[in-house]
Amino acid sequence: MAGLLQGAPASAQTGTVAPAPPAPAGLAAACNLALAGRVADHETGQLLPGATARLLETHDVSAADTFGNYHFHVCPGLYHLEISFVGYRPETVEVRVGSATVRNFRLHPDAVLLQGALVRGQRVEAPVPQVTAALSGAALQATRGQALGEALLKVSGVSAIQTGPSVFKPMIHGLHSNRVALFNNGVRQEGQQWGQEHGPEIDPFVAARLTVVKGAAAVRYGADAIGGVVLTEPAALPDSAGLSGEAHLVGASNNGLGAASLTLQGGAKRVPGLAGRVVGTVRRAGLAATPDYRIANSGLAEYSYAGTLGYQRTRWGTEVFFSQYNARLGLYPLPENARAAQQNTPRVAQDFTYAIDRGYQDLRHSLLKLSSTYRLGGWGGRLGLTVAQQWDERGEYDKFRPRNDQTAAKNLPELDYRNETGTAELRWEPRPRGSFSGELGVSGTYQNNTYRPGSRFFMPYYTNQVLGLYGLGRWRPTTRWLLEAGLRGDWRLLNTRRPTRPAGVFTVVEEDFAYRTPAASLGAVWDASPHVTLRADASLNQRAPAANERASQGVHGGLYEEGYDISRAPGAPALTPETAQGVNLTATWHDNPRFNGEITVYQTAFEGYIYQTPIPEVLSVRGLFPSFRYQQTDTRFRGADLLATFRLRPVLTLGLKAATVRERDVTKNDYLILAPADRAETWLRYEQPATRTPLRLGGFYAQAGVQAVARQTRTPRPENGQDYQAPPAGYALLNAEAGLVLGPATRHPLSLGVSGTNLLNTRYRDYLNRYRYYLDELGRNVTVRLKLTF
Repeated sequence: MAGLLQGAPASAQTGTVAPAPPAPAGLAAACNLALAGRVADHETGQLLPGATARLLETHDVSAADTFGNYHFHVCPGLYHLEISFVGYRPETVEVRVGSATVRNFRLHPDAVLLQGALVRGQRVEAPVPQVTAALSGAALQATRGQALGEALLKVSGVSAIQTGPSVFKPMIHGLHSNRVALFNNGVRQEGQQWGQEHGPEIDPFVAARLTVVKGAAAVRYGADAIGGVVLTEPAALPDSAGLSGEAHLVGASNNGLGAASLTLQGGAKRVPGLAGRVVGTVRRAGLAATPDYRIANSGLAEYSYAGTLGYQRTRWGTEVFFSQYNARLGLYPLPENARAAQQNTPRVAQDFTYAIDRGYQDLRHSLLKLSSTYRLGGWGGRLGLTVAQQWDERGEYDKFRPRNDQTAAKNLPELDYRNETGTAELRWEPRPRGSFSGELGVSGTYQNNTYRPGSRFFMPYYTNQVLGLYGLGRWRPTTRWLLEAGLRGDWRLLNTRRPTRPAGVFTVVEEDFAYRTPAASLGAVWDASPHVTLRADASLNQRAPAANERASQGVHGGLYEEGYDISRAPGAPALTPETAQGVNLTATWHDNPRFNGEITVYQTAFEGYIYQTPIPEVLSVRGLFPSFRYQQTDTRFRGADLLATFRLRPVLTLGLKAATVRERDVTKNDYLILAPADRAETWLRYEQPATRTPLRLGGFYAQAGVQAVARQTRTPRPENGQDYQAPPAGYALLNAEAGLVLGPATRHPLSLGVSGTNLLNTRYRDYLNRYRYYLDELGRNVTVRLKLTF
């Protein structure tokens, strides 16, 4: 084994197998093949006893012995082997076992601990054709204190629909809201996610990893994943007895933000296999500041908590998870005359305060999940069952004059929603047979959305029932190729009830809509060389219209919005499901000592794309507001993402990230509104590894960069939906950050990070901010982050 280790590459190598311990009694001879290897440090060759080896298909775990050796006894087949060790970057490889096999590993020191905001595209546990990027380790730590949608801006190809300084909604390749699926600990986030000013109701501190699947993933995740998926993934529960955890403290200068989060976890010593985790977070901010003024009523107050309890045995395991997210988000009090507001100086708050007045959002989202897995005998593979219930409560307190009374009796929200959603999914993953693997699944959803009687109408009452069936198959004909195909069918029944007053007579219009929406995908992954991977995928997906797209009406979030059916003329075509045909091509350069990067080009063509377009301003009892109506047309999205790093010196790295999107209305031969402008970011990073720092300093990094966003010149012609203001000018921002780890020789390392955004205090507005008609973006902001691991 020692000889094998000397020649082991960074990822893996096959060689002669050292004698393995006796196989467990009763194990068939065919399933007694040895899979073994040794784990060491990539830089020094030092052995890493205690490193964890995990077979993802079987959940078997082997801890490396005092000589760094791990071992398994397995059946013939294809496996994904994950190797991890504290302070090192984990690695996952595919291993085909047909005889005794050795895979040696040399792990890289955890650059993740010191990479700050640098984001690299990474392979997920099971390679997929869709390009996937992740935030974890210190890349995730550099975003602590930010909202989920804001943190995801670190990923190339991801932007955000923004409402003021505190509400961010993820946008992937120009698609957002009902076309991007959010998953919280394996459960689809359900609530009022249709609103462009409704940020994800998820505490990012619960996640040890944020993964973005860029491109259609509707076969596996459902029709709402027509544009991409965001996965909020907590770490696996500990598999050993004892208590551990981490504490975070965050402070920011611009809005006085303070955040604190505590995680405690451990396994039961007297009950092997029993483990749990609790997480608690509070976040508070006051009035945000532009370079010239403070934004009125822009504070926020959040608190959330989550708990997990799991029990794991050899063949089965179960886990219970509960989380609750609570928030009060202040919104800039929009004037009642939109045109005057665009011409006059924005309302200025003279003194800093944490107080939150009307208007604001009052949110509570609760999630209860039960998940279980069971390993079947022989070639049966694994069954997984997930059952979840979600309760979403949203109150929106507008600056509405008849109710602008702060007494207890009248301090009621103008919009008051209640959404209850039950979901269930059963998955079967058969044991791989040679080069073939896959999974089958069935899922169901029942959703009931109501609002408090007496609150203002905007969304109709509705129930939404969905049944979905899917299948995914993977074939690896050679060690370099992976082919994947998938099919899915969803059956959806939508019932809506909305009030109306034709000829002054109050009536309730009740409608039923039934949809069958298929999805299909084909993909390929080719490892062209040890450092080059090529991906390609094609998809055909359908998405049924949502309740808000059909029947919403009223002032909401400072804008007047109207569903397609509200003003549809007699004889006009009804709203139909939108059909998307997508192609993505990705080339990745990885594990190279000098140059690494990833480039993706894509196109998605929509038939019956549902979107909002500006209409003449609607005068309501509240005043005159920007107004939008849902329409349907044929469109085409094209774009490219680029992420590249070049190591100039052993301690100096140059990085570049860029994205562009082209959105066209094919029917009108024109551009679409609210498309991301071209953007690029470049940075220079100095990184001193732990081996060259003083004994009690676990590493140091410093980074400076420039973020540039062009003016959006691709906007619709006036006759096709002219916006209320021309797009703002482009801008460039100077950003910097630095971090270090104290105490690698102790049991309680302390990570310290400092970051600064818009350091030159540049005055600018962003085209994707829905309040750009009234407000500038934030000025200079310095954030300090502390993390104590124990």
